[in-house]
Amino acid sequence: MIKISFKGPKPGDLLRAATAAIEKDLESKAKAAAMRRGGVTVRFKRTASGGPASIELQGSDAAIAAARAALER
Repeated sequence: MIKISFKGPKPGDLLRAATAAIEKDLESKAKAAAMRRGGVTVRFKRTASGGPASIELQGSDAAIAAARAALER
């Protein structure tokens, strides 16, 4: 008898990997949109379980407005 067993990543690992990819994409969009207006610093806040909670943008008002507009598209 032949047994084949596949061990995949754990659900928590998948969530972390997916969250990291999404955060990287959002950060690059925000930074690209705000670059001409002085740039922004992007920080992500997480829930206790590690999921995304909110995004914090720091920079000039014009840069934050440009970054926010890019993220809402």
